[in-house]
Amino acid sequence: MTDHADATENVQPYESNRYAALVLNLGRALLHVGSPAHRLEDAMQIMATRLGLQAEFFSTPTALIVSLGDGEKQRTFLARSAPGSTNLAKLADLTEVMEQLASGALSPEQADERVRIIDQAPPLYGYWLQLLGFSLLSTGIAPIIGGGWREMLLALALGTLTGLIVLWLRNHVERSRLIAPLAASITTFLGMAWCHIDPATALLPAVIASIIALLPGMDLTTASRELATGHLVSGSSRLAYALMVFALLAMGLVMGGLAGQWLIGPLDLTGTALAPSWLPVAGVILAALGLMLLNQAQLRNWIWILLACAIAHAGSRIGLLIEAPVVGAFIGALSVGLAGNLFVTLTGRPGSIMHLPGLILLVPGSIGLRSLTTLLADDVVSGIETAMMAGMIAVALTTGMILASVLLPPKTSL
Repeated sequence: MTDHADATENVQPYESNRYAALVLNLGRALLHVGSPAHRLEDAMQIMATRLGLQAEFFSTPTALIVSLGDGEKQRTFLARSAPGSTNLAKLADLTEVMEQLASGALSPEQADERVRIIDQAPPLYGYWLQLLGFSLLSTGIAPIIGGGWREMLLALALGTLTGLIVLWLRNHVERSRLIAPLAASITTFLGMAWCHIDPATALLPAVIASIIALLPGMDLTTASRELATGHLVSGSSRLAYALMVFALLAMGLVMGGLAGQWLIGPLDLTGTALAPSWLPVAGVILAALGLMLLNQAQLRNWIWILLACAIAHAGSRIGLLIEAPVVGAFIGALSVGLAGNLFVTLTGRPGSIMHLPGLILLVPGSIGLRSLTTLLADDVVSGIETAMMAGMIAVALTTGMILASVLLPPKTSL
């Protein structure tokens, strides 16, 4: 029998329940901040080992199953949770609790209390700052995906409207399901009205930038990595969720476009925009500020988020220069992964602080949305080709992140 099994047998039932509660509370808190399955299960396994428990874990985006002990003495616990959203400040606090528990600075009871407090704490940034995050992110993304000054102004207005819709509907269970199609249809319709008045504005970059915060590109990439690391159930469910959100957004785009063409008249949805070469640099800065606010990252981490966004943008630019977006995505993901792992080594803070913002600029969300809108417009061949490109980019991002962990393994981190 292993040392861990011996340790588990020596734990009294009361202590076993107490430690199980700590592990479950930690897992539930990680679900609430949107931690992927491979990160969550690894962190909980380390926690259980440090507590002297023999444990097995199984996680999905909405549930966590924990089994403690071995054979006939095994006990199983289930924790259900609503799908969480990214909160980098809470993730950093949870990492600190784990480190202090491992070093002996906190007892299991103190750590459990800290985890509960962190999990129940209100968001770091309130309503108005989150709304500002939507505005900044949309404005910054517009030049990155090919827009100019006009597209940035339109994206600012439409992105602010998207933020208002999200913040208004998200606290209502039934109404929250309407966020994706409603935001896409309204922004598309109003964008067409704007472009009818100012035909020099390219509609598609501005509209995609305005709903970029709703695109599940990060879920698609996370699902690919979970599938690649053997977490099939979590990866499959997250992939299905991402595809459904893509479909809802694309349907909203089409409905808004049809309403606009009926009331306003025909309009070129794929017009091009002219922009100075330095404008995307300003876009990266604005996008980094928006991502800091929307991902609830601490202000001290903004410079690291900006660095991750700059690295990701440089990787994507390399892909454009060599006319190989998949290679650019791989280079960008590898660079962001290495930078994030180095950040963990130097600071002890979660690598997600750099990984998530960098990947958001690289994820194939806008490409996937373009593919679905093309399919809905009856251009099946182009739609399938674009969808395949989005899938290949997701795989390239996953491969780059995994290779980064092999080349520069980070110390234990969430």
